[in-house]
Amino acid sequence: MSMDRLPDTSGLEISPLRMAQLVKVSSKVTDLMVTGVWHLSYDELNIVLDLVRMAAERSQEGR
Repeated sequence: MSMDRLPDTSGLEISPLRMAQLVKVSSKVTDLMVTGVWHLSYDELNIVLDLVRMAAERSQEGR
């Protein structure tokens, strides 16, 4: 089975099936950010991504 390495993830390996799932989620998030009632600027998109990243990091703290 081939594995892909993600950039900036300390060499974390992800199977092709899992990568496909992550791409699907990423696509949904991107669609939400660019096709909403309000169009977000590039800076606002970065704020949204930072908020998502912060929430993900906080969810790992409890593990």
